[in-house]
Amino acid sequence: MRPRRLDARQLATYRGRSAEIGWRFDCDFSDRRRRLDILVTAAFPFAPARIALVDRPSFLTWPHVESDGALCLVPDHATFPIDDPYAGIAELLEMTFDLIEALIRGERDADFQSEFLTYWHHAGRGRARTILSLIEPTPPSRTVSIWEGARRTIIADNDGTLRDWLRNFAPAIPAAELRFNSGLLVWMDVVPLPSEYPSSAKDVYDIAARAGVAAHLDELAREMRQRLIVMLGASTDNGPALATTVVNRPKLVRGSDPLIAGFRPSRVPDNVLHARLFGGNAADRTSVERVDPTWVHGRDRDPRILTLRRATVAVLGCGSVGGPVAMTLARAGVGKLILVDKQTLTGANVGRHPLGVGSIGAAKTIELAKRIRSDLPHVEVVFHNALVQNVLPGADGPLAGVDLIVSALGDWPSESLLDEWQAVQTRRFPIVYGWAEPHAAAGHAIIVSGGGDRLRDGLDATGSPHLVATRWAQETRRYEPACGAAFDPYGPVELGFITSMVAQTALDALLGEVASATHRIWLARRAFVEAAGGTWSDELRAIAPQSLDGATMIERRWSSAVKELAA
Repeated sequence: MRPRRLDARQLATYRGRSAEIGWRFDCDFSDRRRRLDILVTAAFPFAPARIALVDRPSFLTWPHVESDGALCLVPDHATFPIDDPYAGIAELLEMTFDLIEALIRGERDADFQSEFLTYWHHAGRGRARTILSLIEPTPPSRTVSIWEGARRTIIADNDGTLRDWLRNFAPAIPAAELRFNSGLLVWMDVVPLPSEYPSSAKDVYDIAARAGVAAHLDELAREMRQRLIVMLGASTDNGPALATTVVNRPKLVRGSDPLIAGFRPSRVPDNVLHARLFGGNAADRTSVERVDPTWVHGRDRDPRILTLRRATVAVLGCGSVGGPVAMTLARAGVGKLILVDKQTLTGANVGRHPLGVGSIGAAKTIELAKRIRSDLPHVEVVFHNALVQNVLPGADGPLAGVDLIVSALGDWPSESLLDEWQAVQTRRFPIVYGWAEPHAAAGHAIIVSGGGDRLRDGLDATGSPHLVATRWAQETRRYEPACGAAFDPYGPVELGFITSMVAQTALDALLGEVASATHRIWLARRAFVEAAGGTWSDELRAIAPQSLDGATMIERRWSSAVKELAA
């Protein structure tokens, strides 16, 4: 039978999919004849067609069939040849026939479990909530701590974690509003199918009973709150999954509370309370956004996170190099940052700094700490609005116990003091020094871990490097119309390569993947260097003749001699 073009009413069935045109045709399957719709948008063939199943069972009976019948046949990143669009449709139809026959045979129910979060979201019911989870998504079942705000609900393993997170995320919350309730995480042995999703408070209680923690729900019920939040956790083929159910207190009827009707509030018998709260009243189903560190930093797949989470890194100098490096390390998963800088942010800083106009006139350390805490509330940030000279002295000073220092000071007196300070420490830990050459045409990252290696090994008596990558015919430094206000002209794009290299070197040092006295040099494109009025230095030409086109990083040993590149 020839396909029939869909009319406007039929196309309206797929409202929200931007379908411009579609066709319907009948197909014979092993159980019966069913209708399929082919839908294309104005972007076809650059956007693939969609196939929809018209004659289908009720929603969530079959996986991969959405509420309007559209079939999820390929992942979002799938592509099809645009030069032969009909071949792409033919391929989709072949997938459709294979999927529907498998669904008829009942062979794909396991997909409901491996893609649990998607189907739980589709099955959502009740009042929409934004629920953020900080808990570690592992068994056993246990009591958890909950904070409910006007816009979001936060769940953590304990009050301390929850309080620290909230103080970072929203420091303006009054202490009196940091009141926490208890909830329950029920870890299930088997991921439920949609037909097993809890619809009533009794269903929720039964799930808790099967997990052996119904007594915890009974204890929470005695607190007589407006609602009880019960998280459900399970291990899927694609990792752990979390969802929430909410048991709501029965609504008042003509001013009377049906939960305690006939009794004094403190004298309701347990069996009566249980029957009234965990009866047939509807339970909400809500999705959860995980914001715990192992998910935020690598979606449970980055083995480095356990090491980075335990690490403490001090960033000395929070300007155009140190500021982006601190932000990158926080986003990479470093658990604690110590920020040291004495300067305030000016308007000239804004174009190449993570902070914006709203921070002008404020201390860089304070504002950067606020930014990191707000963006990543699980990261601990300590700041010292002070000169480096004031935080170094003393065995028990602010930098005692750090695992790594990143120095982006660009100031020889301060960095020479840091070099001397490291040399007398009995505990070995690395320091990464980073700086940019004029116009950010080249950048440097040096790691020094002590044991005889020193920053001064590659510098002269005034702190100038023995090896620079670029030479300039004219003075590159520029001056503002103010006393002593000098600067090097470069923007965030050129600088981004250098700050990324410095941050990568810091991570490598934390993870033990780079040796002491390693010197990394980023080279911009040669055309960029020449357009800015520079050229490669003779020293660079001698050690890296194969790298003179630029746009690359080279690695060597940090020393006074210009040696061959490290292998």
